[in-house]
Amino acid sequence: MRILLTGIPSYLQRTIADVSGTTVIHRPYFDQTRTRKDLISQVRRIANTGNYLIGEGAAESLRGHDVTYLPFWHLANNRDKNELYERVNREFDLCVFASANLLRPGYSADLEADIFAKLKMPIVVMGIGIQRKEGLKELLPAGTLKFLEVLRGKESFFLTRGYFTAEFLKEQGMKFVKPTGCPSLYFAPNEMRRSLASLANRELAGAQKIAFGGYLGSVADTIVDAHALLKPDSVASYVVQDEVVAYNLSVTGDDNQVVYDPASGRITGATEYKHAEKWQRKHELLVYFDTNQWRGAMSARDLCFGRRFHGCIIGMQAGTPALMIAVDDRMREMLEFIGFPYIEAATWNREADKRGYLANFLGQIDSQAVIDRYSACEVNFRNALGQIGL
Repeated sequence: MRILLTGIPSYLQRTIADVSGTTVIHRPYFDQTRTRKDLISQVRRIANTGNYLIGEGAAESLRGHDVTYLPFWHLANNRDKNELYERVNREFDLCVFASANLLRPGYSADLEADIFAKLKMPIVVMGIGIQRKEGLKELLPAGTLKFLEVLRGKESFFLTRGYFTAEFLKEQGMKFVKPTGCPSLYFAPNEMRRSLASLANRELAGAQKIAFGGYLGSVADTIVDAHALLKPDSVASYVVQDEVVAYNLSVTGDDNQVVYDPASGRITGATEYKHAEKWQRKHELLVYFDTNQWRGAMSARDLCFGRRFHGCIIGMQAGTPALMIAVDDRMREMLEFIGFPYIEAATWNREADKRGYLANFLGQIDSQAVIDRYSACEVNFRNALGQIGL
């Protein structure tokens, strides 16, 4: 089967130099990332570095097939060129679209609707989910309603992030809908199980080599967490995903100033953000544009902890224990589906003795039950792919 993969990419998109028709031309190297301009450009290219895990997971699930990744921007920029779409329809048997929080009031899927209307092949939408449950049905933009209408009239397959999205799509008249979770969950299943097995350990509450994730630049939650869990002489390591473009974490200075060390993944330039003055610990800001480097760095940590789903998942892919704080509906949907232990943000934020609470929480985890649930979800994902012919 000849598969067209598009949508959210893996980090390998960074080597794409050009696309001509259905031919993707790759450079034999990545763009250098050192200056302020480089750093912000690399984040903007993917919008959120956590997205690289989605694209990577989708691609990995297709291993063994004849797969070509065509950037979605190429299909969008050339949507009026019939000759391109004639070629695409001639050269591919199936389209797999790697997706995330596409169903949300603030995003209109006009481009997706236009492109999929031109594709004369079955469409697999992998990893689709919701951003927020409240008012979803009433507030979906016209472009997203058109997107759903187009796929309702085609041979289409939806692998959703969780149960709520699956029920919503069924109500919209979609025939093949399977809740499977995010494809990033199944990229490294053995390491995921090792991570889950090591999480039920009260002593992790005293870990000092922690990779934190959250919304630095918007709220002070992660700073509070670091102070609660780390000793005064420890260094708080915070992994940036989209904060420099979405949450007012500013890297200051001239565009051509060197602000990033690609070897360590550390932001070396000066930064400004809300609540920065609250830090009472040494701290470092890290950002990774290569998922292998990111996993390698997380493998040296004792714990990944915080409010970012993929910031914890990549630690789990390295076998490192990880615990998430659920802050919104998209996280809850994914976590409740896969059965991973998590703490509600409202509960955690009001807890005075965070270290003690964390120790008790970790000590009550039933590792085998969690691993069994994960393994069942992995089988479910593989079976859904098999039903599609993948």
